[in-house]
Amino acid sequence: MFQYKLKPEFRKQLKNPDLFEKGMDKVYWGLIIAMAGVGLMLILFFQDPVNVLKPTWILFIGLGLCGWGEFQKYKGKGSL
Repeated sequence: MFQYKLKPEFRKQLKNPDLFEKGMDKVYWGLIIAMAGVGLMLILFFQDPVNVLKPTWILFIGLGLCGWGEFQKYKGKGSL
């Protein structure tokens, strides 16, 4: 879904540029999942306020995916 290319001079600085790109992809998808959970909470806020905190697990999944993507980006930079 996301099409992005790293600049060649930036690719040369990375230890593993493919892992860095996979990490970027995971971060984007994690943000989309977390924002979908926020949207669902917004809908529930107006429809059924008692159940507004039920989709919190969606936020944790999205933020966990973001964290995993950031870790992959960190490994791809060659810092480990």
